[in-house]
Amino acid sequence: MEFSGRLAAFPMADLLQWARNEACTGALVIRRSHREKRVYFSAGQVVGCMSNDPAEFFGQYLLLHGRLDEARLSQALSFCTTRGVRLGVALREMGLLPAEVIQRSLRAQIEDQICDLFLWKRGVFYFVAELPPEEEILPEPINVLGLVMEGGRWLDETSRIRRVLVHDDVVLRRGELADRGAAERTPLECRIVAAVEGERTLDEVYQKVKGSYFRFLESTFRLCIDRALDVAEVRDSVERTTHELSVYDLLLEQATEEQALVARRHMAVPLQLLERSYPVWVEEPATEERTRMPARARDFYARLDGRTPLGEAFSSDLRQRGREMDLLLLQLEKGRLAILPAPVDRLEAQAEERGQPALQRWWRRMFRLAS
Repeated sequence: MEFSGRLAAFPMADLLQWARNEACTGALVIRRSHREKRVYFSAGQVVGCMSNDPAEFFGQYLLLHGRLDEARLSQALSFCTTRGVRLGVALREMGLLPAEVIQRSLRAQIEDQICDLFLWKRGVFYFVAELPPEEEILPEPINVLGLVMEGGRWLDETSRIRRVLVHDDVVLRRGELADRGAAERTPLECRIVAAVEGERTLDEVYQKVKGSYFRFLESTFRLCIDRALDVAEVRDSVERTTHELSVYDLLLEQATEEQALVARRHMAVPLQLLERSYPVWVEEPATEERTRMPARARDFYARLDGRTPLGEAFSSDLRQRGREMDLLLLQLEKGRLAILPAPVDRLEAQAEERGQPALQRWWRRMFRLAS
């Protein structure tokens, strides 16, 4: 789906509503400097989000919200490395957290990751046909309109908080009530107070705490109101703060956008060439994955049988045809589909006439290697 641009022109609320209105299936990729997030959609509904920032990993979220301590998180991560599974699977198999708590926490973490994108004033985005690993997909999608409303609230709250904590070089110190009322604080608030040793800038404290920046800012502001923390000094803001970009970042943003647009344009293949090919499954979607698919997606995938040309597999409706193309690209990227120049039956018949052994037929070899 050819849609890309800059956040300055298309705010996050508009992008979410666009994906919902277009019933998109795939990933909305948002980049800013070295950070990248991928918001995953299925038929226009949000089903996942992944970030390349370690501060936003699932384990960090569980740690900050008191679901795990560092020892148990370390055990779970070791299990992940040894068994090659995701953290949620490890936590469930090790019995460290109930399945319902894992799912509820994953959903809340995804909501936080997406709402944090509302605070990104600059960056680039583009849409790709891909989905995350199945264990990262939420069983129940997140309501897009609810995310838009919550993201707008985060923007308003951030503006209010920034009247006091005006930028990330505000210097904090412990207040007169820092040692009182600790039992009533959230795990995140306790970690923030513990991170303020002597005098520390807001940015220095965040680098120790990590997690959602808005949640950190909100909790720090609340601690200031409760006099657990005080503002010791408001220094001059410098260009290294969390929400501001340097000239280098602006140039990188422009280069990233141009690279994405040029790469997508040059990688395009004329559809009329593909319409004469015969897609066939190398590895069909699992039963559980099929049950989550919309009926139209299941019907389209059923036509990819190695006997139906792609031109006939596509719908006549142009809008639905675009969605089916996204579905096709998604499975091609996963390596689950092969594109044959002729129907499987014809290829088999020709090979039989030549007396070619079954395992020497190139399409058979490919299927054997993929299995």
